[in-house]
Amino acid sequence: MFRNNNFYNLDIDKNLSPILEFAKNNGLWNTISSDLLDKKNDNQDYIILCFLTFWLFTITEYIRLFKSYPKNKRYLFLFEPRVVAPLSYSKIVHQFFDRVYTWNDDLVDNKKYFKFIWPQSENGIQDKKEFENKKFITLINWNKCSFLKKELYSERETAIRFFEKDDVQFDLYWTNWEKKNIKQRLFWYKTYPSYRWKVQDKIETLSNYKFNLCFENMKDTPWYITEKIWDSFKAKSVPIYWGASNISDYIPEDCFIDFRNFEWNYEKLVVFLKSIDEKIYDMYISRIELFMETREAKARFDKERAKNFINKL
Repeated sequence: MFRNNNFYNLDIDKNLSPILEFAKNNGLWNTISSDLLDKKNDNQDYIILCFLTFWLFTITEYIRLFKSYPKNKRYLFLFEPRVVAPLSYSKIVHQFFDRVYTWNDDLVDNKKYFKFIWPQSENGIQDKKEFENKKFITLINWNKCSFLKKELYSERETAIRFFEKDDVQFDLYWTNWEKKNIKQRLFWYKTYPSYRWKVQDKIETLSNYKFNLCFENMKDTPWYITEKIWDSFKAKSVPIYWGASNISDYIPEDCFIDFRNFEWNYEKLVVFLKSIDEKIYDMYISRIELFMETREAKARFDKERAKNFINKL
């Protein structure tokens, strides 16, 4: 079986589910619990000890698990970029694992480091909603921060404050926006008038908006393409993207709005968004729908691929 250090709410964030659903449905997946950790012979009942990220604040838990499991049963998955989980990228940490799966092509050698494409689920794909019934723009993210270079948390903050002052309809969702992150505790904090609530279905909520601010956790990082832009496609909401430097190598440029084209200027962006009428908007949605039918896009949603991946493990 698989054991994991899992910080995702799978009832809400369903994008890991192609692999996790297969594992759970076939009795291959259990989450860590204190009673499992306390079993002396627990390592006899499991095949793989699987980590999604490596966090300093759970180091005691890692030590306990490392003592119970041999190295060839420990796999590390680098789901998050360096600005989110810097410890996960330490070569010292990697020595404690038999394999490391990553999105970063520069690390892949097919010996120690293996390519892992961020999986997507077909769950929740929405039908196109009428243009006039959609609200203008939204952002659905956690309120987090980082002190490392290339982080985009602070840029989300900038975007929120801009749209709250602009005359467009803007709604902020997800969680922790009513609380202070570390930077806000150290420097300043103001409430967010645009904050609505924590959504129960991200895709359905996105489907009610014409545009979605789709900023990754880290910018200018090739190959790091997460669920964010795919969520927009599933919701039939046009994404305003900033993140992977080579995004157009994987997703056609006419399926999203590249924020870099506006020189990172929100006023220019708004002028452009307001110029998009129903006809132009429907062209974006049509191109998204066509792209989602391509082999390249379907590979992200392929359940058979998830099955094969687990079987190889």
